[in-house]
Amino acid sequence: MDLNRSAVLKELLLRATRLSGDDRRAFLDDSCKDDPTLRGEIESILAHDQDTQSVLEDGSLLRFIPDTAAQPGRLTGQTISHYQVMDLLDTGGMGEVYRARDPRLARHVALKVISPGLLVDVDCLRRFEQEARAAGALNHPNVVVVYDVGRYDGSPYVVMELLEGESLRKRLQRGSVPVRKACELAIQVARGLAAAHEKGIVHRDLKPANLFVTRDGRVKLLDLGIAKRTRPDVLNG
Repeated sequence: MDLNRSAVLKELLLRATRLSGDDRRAFLDDSCKDDPTLRGEIESILAHDQDTQSVLEDGSLLRFIPDTAAQPGRLTGQTISHYQVMDLLDTGGMGEVYRARDPRLARHVALKVISPGLLVDVDCLRRFEQEARAAGALNHPNVVVVYDVGRYDGSPYVVMELLEGESLRKRLQRGSVPVRKACELAIQVARGLAAAHEKGIVHRDLKPANLFVTRDGRVKLLDLGIAKRTRPDVLNG
């Protein structure tokens, strides 16, 4: 790792450990808005239960950084199950999202693969699985659609609808949304949440980064990794 980058990582990590909940998320949103890989590294380290300060001091920092930080786009050009991986779309704290082609149905999909570096993290695996199960339990135009799940070289993956557009967070970075449009988006968010609540699923991480606005103006709820179930039968299958 580059020494300057390591210094930045350590500084942000120390500051993040002094915060929690919404304050920590807001800090990371602001500090890592132009570097999602850096945010992924920080969130990966914070996900472990041990003392972060000791991790920084004993030199074991690097082993907590996801493999995706060193090998972005590592799966491009490969075939996972029957899905042909085309290019990297995004990286995050839990792994990578690729554009892939499903030759059986002749359509493009989004394929999300957990980082190999997190396979030993039981909590991350649980969140990844829960995101797939929660989204898969819903069928609503304002919730991202899950098509398939599986494993590749031991890493879980989820296949979802491919969305064209941008997150609400990115949209807000260009300026405020007109009142009329904001109301339209809010109504769609409410409908998606209502559909989830009817299934006994509470999102618990609603923020602009987890709201995707498609090119035709439709809002999609993303990232159900920490969703809470109020009816155990919904996510237990």
